[in-house]
Amino acid sequence: MNEINGFKIIEKLGNGYVIAKCKECLKDWKTYVYTLHNKKSCGCNSWKQLKELPEYINGFKTIKCLGYDKEKMVRRALVECKVCLNHYEVDPNKLKYRKHCGCMKKNVIACKYAKSHPQLAQAIKHMISRCYNEKDKDYYNYGAKGITVCNDWLKDRNEFCKWSLKNGFEENKKLSIDRIDGTKGYSPNNCRWANAKEQGRNTRRNVLNMKLAEEIRSSNMSQVALAEKYKVSLSTIWLVINNRIWIK
Repeated sequence: MNEINGFKIIEKLGNGYVIAKCKECLKDWKTYVYTLHNKKSCGCNSWKQLKELPEYINGFKTIKCLGYDKEKMVRRALVECKVCLNHYEVDPNKLKYRKHCGCMKKNVIACKYAKSHPQLAQAIKHMISRCYNEKDKDYYNYGAKGITVCNDWLKDRNEFCKWSLKNGFEENKKLSIDRIDGTKGYSPNNCRWANAKEQGRNTRRNVLNMKLAEEIRSSNMSQVALAEKYKVSLSTIWLVINNRIWIK
Protein backbone atom coordinates (compact mmCIF):
# COMPACT_ATOMS: atom_id res chain seq x y z
CA MET A 1 0.00 0.00 0.00
CA ASN A 2 2.40 2.67 -1.25
CA GLU A 3 -0.23 4.80 -2.98
CA ILE A 4 -3.99 5.30 -2.72
CA ASN A 5 -5.98 7.39 -5.21
CA GLY A 6 -2.81 9.21 -6.23
CA PHE A 7 -1.72 9.92 -2.64
CA LYS A 8 1.67 8.49 -1.72
CA ILE A 9 1.73 6.80 1.70
CA ILE A 10 4.81 7.97 3.62
CA GLU A 11 4.23 6.29 7.00
CA LYS A 12 1.63 4.14 8.77
CA LEU A 13 0.74 5.43 12.25
CA GLY A 14 -1.70 2.77 13.42
CA ASN A 15 -5.45 2.92 14.20
CA GLY A 16 -6.09 3.63 10.53
CA TYR A 17 -4.02 6.83 10.38
CA VAL A 18 -1.15 7.48 7.95
CA ILE A 19 1.16 10.23 6.82
CA ALA A 20 0.40 10.83 3.13
CA LYS A 21 1.80 13.15 0.46
CA CYS A 22 -0.85 15.36 -1.14
CA LYS A 23 -1.09 14.84 -4.89
CA GLU A 24 -1.94 18.54 -5.34
CA CYS A 25 0.51 20.51 -3.17
CA LEU A 26 2.95 17.62 -2.44
CA LYS A 27 2.93 18.36 1.30
CA ASP A 28 2.82 15.60 3.92
CA TRP A 29 -0.17 15.47 6.24
CA LYS A 30 -1.81 13.13 8.74
CA THR A 31 -5.10 11.62 7.60
CA TYR A 32 -7.41 8.65 7.99
CA VAL A 33 -6.40 6.09 5.38
CA TYR A 34 -9.94 4.94 4.55
CA THR A 35 -10.98 8.44 3.44
CA LEU A 36 -8.22 8.80 0.85
CA HIS A 37 -10.32 7.08 -1.82
CA ASN A 38 -12.75 10.01 -1.80
CA LYS A 39 -10.33 12.91 -1.30
CA LYS A 40 -9.10 15.28 -3.97
CA SER A 41 -6.41 16.94 -1.86
CA CYS A 42 -5.19 17.47 1.70
CA GLY A 43 -7.39 20.52 1.90
CA CYS A 44 -5.02 22.84 0.06
CA ASN A 45 -7.73 23.57 -2.49
CA SER A 46 -10.51 23.39 0.05
CA TRP A 47 -11.96 26.74 -1.05
CA LYS A 48 -12.84 25.14 -4.39
CA GLN A 49 -14.18 21.90 -2.86
CA LEU A 50 -16.35 23.26 -0.05
CA LYS A 51 -19.97 24.07 -0.75
CA GLU A 52 -21.15 27.59 0.02
CA LEU A 53 -22.61 27.88 3.51
CA PRO A 54 -26.23 29.03 3.91
CA GLU A 55 -26.76 32.45 5.50
CA TYR A 56 -28.29 30.87 8.62
CA ILE A 57 -27.79 27.44 10.20
CA ASN A 58 -30.19 26.65 13.05
CA GLY A 59 -30.46 30.37 13.81
CA PHE A 60 -26.70 31.00 13.73
CA LYS A 61 -25.67 33.58 11.13
CA THR A 62 -22.66 32.56 9.04
CA ILE A 63 -20.17 35.43 8.71
CA LYS A 64 -17.30 33.84 6.80
CA CYS A 65 -16.03 30.43 5.67
CA LEU A 66 -12.54 29.81 7.10
CA GLY A 67 -11.79 26.77 4.96
CA TYR A 68 -10.69 23.34 6.07
CA ASP A 69 -8.59 22.58 9.17
CA LYS A 70 -6.23 19.85 8.02
CA GLU A 71 -5.04 18.88 11.51
CA LYS A 72 -8.53 18.48 12.97
CA MET A 73 -9.94 17.40 9.62
CA VAL A 74 -13.03 19.61 9.96
CA ARG A 75 -14.42 22.64 8.22
CA ARG A 76 -14.28 25.96 10.11
CA ALA A 77 -16.46 29.03 9.88
CA LEU A 78 -16.95 32.35 11.66
CA VAL A 79 -20.55 32.61 12.87
CA GLU A 80 -22.73 34.88 15.00
CA CYS A 81 -24.27 33.31 18.12
CA LYS A 82 -28.07 33.48 18.01
CA VAL A 83 -28.19 34.23 21.75
CA CYS A 84 -25.40 36.68 22.67
CA LEU A 85 -24.65 37.82 19.06
CA ASN A 86 -20.90 37.40 19.56
CA HIS A 87 -18.80 36.10 16.65
CA TYR A 88 -16.87 32.86 17.17
CA GLU A 89 -15.17 30.10 15.18
CA VAL A 90 -16.86 26.71 14.92
CA ASP A 91 -17.36 23.62 12.77
CA PRO A 92 -20.53 24.62 10.86
CA ASN A 93 -21.63 20.99 10.66
CA LYS A 94 -22.19 20.99 14.43
CA LEU A 95 -24.39 24.09 14.53
CA LYS A 96 -27.58 22.12 13.94
CA TYR A 97 -27.11 20.51 17.36
CA ARG A 98 -26.26 23.70 19.30
CA LYS A 99 -28.42 26.14 21.25
CA HIS A 100 -25.73 28.79 21.80
CA CYS A 101 -21.96 29.38 21.62
CA GLY A 102 -21.43 28.45 25.25
CA CYS A 103 -22.51 31.84 26.53
CA MET A 104 -25.43 30.49 28.58
CA LYS A 105 -25.10 29.37 32.18
CA LYS A 106 -28.21 28.20 34.04
CA ASN A 107 -30.35 29.72 31.28
CA VAL A 108 -28.69 33.13 31.73
CA ILE A 109 -26.03 34.69 29.51
CA ALA A 110 -22.78 34.29 31.43
CA CYS A 111 -21.02 37.46 32.57
CA LYS A 112 -17.72 37.82 30.71
CA TYR A 113 -16.49 40.48 33.14
CA ALA A 114 -16.42 38.20 36.21
CA LYS A 115 -12.60 37.91 36.16
CA SER A 116 -11.61 41.32 34.83
CA HIS A 117 -14.20 43.31 36.83
CA PRO A 118 -15.52 41.14 39.69
CA GLN A 119 -17.14 44.14 41.40
CA LEU A 120 -19.37 44.68 38.37
CA ALA A 121 -20.32 41.01 38.17
CA GLN A 122 -21.29 41.04 41.85
CA ALA A 123 -23.20 44.32 41.52
CA ILE A 124 -25.54 43.06 38.81
CA LYS A 125 -25.91 39.69 40.57
CA HIS A 126 -27.05 41.31 43.83
CA MET A 127 -29.19 43.85 41.97
CA ILE A 128 -31.19 41.09 40.30
CA SER A 129 -31.41 39.09 43.53
CA ARG A 130 -32.86 41.89 45.66
CA CYS A 131 -35.42 42.68 42.98
CA TYR A 132 -36.57 39.13 42.14
CA ASN A 133 -35.48 36.73 44.87
CA GLU A 134 -38.02 36.74 47.70
CA LYS A 135 -35.50 35.03 49.96
CA ASP A 136 -33.00 37.89 49.59
CA LYS A 137 -32.63 39.84 52.84
CA ASP A 138 -33.21 43.14 50.99
CA TYR A 139 -36.14 41.99 48.84
CA TYR A 140 -38.67 43.74 51.13
CA ASN A 141 -37.17 47.11 50.23
CA TYR A 142 -36.81 46.46 46.47
CA GLY A 143 -38.75 43.69 44.74
CA ALA A 144 -41.58 43.88 47.26
CA LYS A 145 -41.96 47.57 46.37
CA GLY A 146 -42.03 46.92 42.64
CA ILE A 147 -38.42 47.87 41.93
CA THR A 148 -37.27 46.06 38.78
CA VAL A 149 -34.22 45.74 36.51
CA CYS A 150 -34.54 46.82 32.87
CA ASN A 151 -34.85 44.02 30.31
CA ASP A 152 -31.47 44.70 28.65
CA TRP A 153 -29.59 44.22 31.93
CA LEU A 154 -31.82 41.39 33.11
CA LYS A 155 -31.33 39.32 29.94
CA ASP A 156 -27.62 40.04 29.50
CA ARG A 157 -25.50 41.08 32.47
CA ASN A 158 -22.71 42.03 30.08
CA GLU A 159 -24.81 45.00 28.93
CA PHE A 160 -24.82 46.35 32.49
CA CYS A 161 -21.03 45.95 32.67
CA LYS A 162 -20.53 47.73 29.34
CA TRP A 163 -22.76 50.61 30.47
CA SER A 164 -20.95 50.87 33.82
CA LEU A 165 -17.50 51.12 32.24
CA LYS A 166 -18.72 54.01 30.11
CA ASN A 167 -20.59 55.76 32.92
CA GLY A 168 -18.33 56.42 35.88
CA PHE A 169 -17.37 52.99 37.19
CA GLU A 170 -13.75 52.59 38.30
CA GLU A 171 -12.31 49.38 39.71
CA ASN A 172 -11.08 49.41 43.34
CA LYS A 173 -12.90 52.65 44.17
CA LYS A 174 -15.59 52.70 46.85
CA LEU A 175 -18.47 53.19 44.45
CA SER A 176 -21.86 51.53 44.36
CA ILE A 177 -24.82 51.60 41.98
CA ASP A 178 -27.38 54.25 42.89
CA ARG A 179 -30.88 54.94 41.56
CA ILE A 180 -31.37 58.63 40.85
CA ASP A 181 -35.13 58.38 41.42
CA GLY A 182 -35.66 55.97 44.31
CA THR A 183 -39.23 55.23 43.22
CA LYS A 184 -38.10 53.82 39.86
CA GLY A 185 -36.17 50.69 38.90
CA TYR A 186 -32.65 50.01 37.65
CA SER A 187 -32.01 51.23 34.10
CA PRO A 188 -29.37 53.29 32.25
CA ASN A 189 -31.50 56.42 32.54
CA ASN A 190 -32.07 56.07 36.29
CA CYS A 191 -28.71 54.82 37.56
CA ARG A 192 -25.27 56.17 38.35
CA TRP A 193 -22.13 55.01 40.09
CA ALA A 194 -21.77 57.07 43.27
CA ASN A 195 -19.73 57.17 46.46
CA ALA A 196 -21.28 56.97 49.95
CA LYS A 197 -21.55 60.75 50.29
CA GLU A 198 -23.38 61.15 46.99
CA GLN A 199 -25.73 58.30 47.81
CA GLY A 200 -26.41 59.80 51.22
CA ARG A 201 -27.87 62.89 49.56
CA ASN A 202 -30.29 60.66 47.68
CA THR A 203 -31.52 58.49 50.55
CA ARG A 204 -35.16 58.42 51.60
CA ARG A 205 -34.57 57.06 55.09
CA ASN A 206 -35.85 58.86 58.18
CA VAL A 207 -33.87 59.68 61.31
CA LEU A 208 -35.51 58.08 64.34
CA ASN A 209 -36.33 59.94 67.50
CA MET A 210 -37.78 58.89 70.87
CA LYS A 211 -41.37 59.43 69.76
CA LEU A 212 -40.96 57.24 66.67
CA ALA A 213 -39.15 54.60 68.72
CA GLU A 214 -42.13 54.40 71.13
CA GLU A 215 -44.50 54.06 68.17
CA ILE A 216 -42.44 51.17 66.87
CA ARG A 217 -42.41 49.36 70.23
CA SER A 218 -46.16 49.71 70.70
CA SER A 219 -47.02 48.62 67.15
CA ASN A 220 -48.37 45.18 66.27
CA MET A 221 -46.93 45.35 62.75
CA SER A 222 -44.23 42.94 61.59
CA GLN A 223 -40.62 44.08 61.66
CA VAL A 224 -40.51 44.07 57.85
CA ALA A 225 -43.60 46.29 57.68
CA LEU A 226 -42.15 48.64 60.32
CA ALA A 227 -38.86 48.95 58.44
CA GLU A 228 -40.77 49.86 55.29
CA LYS A 229 -43.05 52.33 57.10
CA TYR A 230 -40.28 54.21 58.92
CA LYS A 231 -37.71 53.86 56.10
CA VAL A 232 -35.04 52.27 58.30
CA SER A 233 -33.22 48.92 58.20
CA LEU A 234 -34.52 45.71 59.75
CA SER A 235 -31.56 45.72 62.14
CA THR A 236 -32.58 49.17 63.41
CA ILE A 237 -36.14 47.96 64.04
CA TRP A 238 -34.79 44.97 65.97
CA LEU A 239 -32.57 47.21 68.11
CA VAL A 240 -35.49 49.50 68.95
CA ILE A 241 -37.90 46.66 69.81
CA ASN A 242 -35.28 45.00 72.00
CA ASN A 243 -34.51 48.28 73.82
CA ARG A 244 -30.97 48.52 72.56
CA ILE A 245 -31.36 52.07 71.20
CA TRP A 246 -33.69 55.01 71.81
CA ILE A 247 -34.54 54.01 75.40
CA LYS A 248 -35.53 56.34 78.22
